[in-house]
Amino acid sequence: MKLGKVILVASLCFGAVNAADFVDYKKLSHGLKDQAKKEGTIATTAEVKTALGAKDWAVVDIRTMDEWQAAHIDGSQRIGREAPEKALERIVLDDNNKFAKDNIVVVCNTASRAVIEAEAFRKMGFKTVKVYGIETWIEECNPTKNWYSNVANKEKRKFGSYYAEHCVDIKK
Repeated sequence: MKLGKVILVASLCFGAVNAADFVDYKKLSHGLKDQAKKEGTIATTAEVKTALGAKDWAVVDIRTMDEWQAAHIDGSQRIGREAPEKALERIVLDDNNKFAKDNIVVVCNTASRAVIEAEAFRKMGFKTVKVYGIETWIEECNPTKNWYSNVANKEKRKFGSYYAEHCVDIKK
């Protein structure tokens, strides 16, 4: 019984000591976003549009399938967060396992998850890694796609491509 208590106390002490090294998600992502701003690695909407049409760039979305289905940038490719490094292979490598696209824009909602994943992608050898929040895309009145329906609504607009509510009057 005493040995069990000693082990329990030792485990709690060890955990408390190591917990001091833990950085919570919010602190980590905000710190990395601040660093990205200083380094100029947060993409602008113009850069994302250019990357979408460039042969040496990939625009990848790391959000969940539900987030992707709700709204995504047409031309971007979803790689998710489960194993994005593995999913990238089919997008950025050629048949000889060499980079076909050695520049990448990583998209998520606000760029918080993107800055974390960007660290791994840099270590994988990408020449340029930028991050982007789809919220910026939407707020700047760019269209998004969704996969919920391909049926035309009463106004004869497809659900597959839409603008944020505050942009509808601007685009008419």
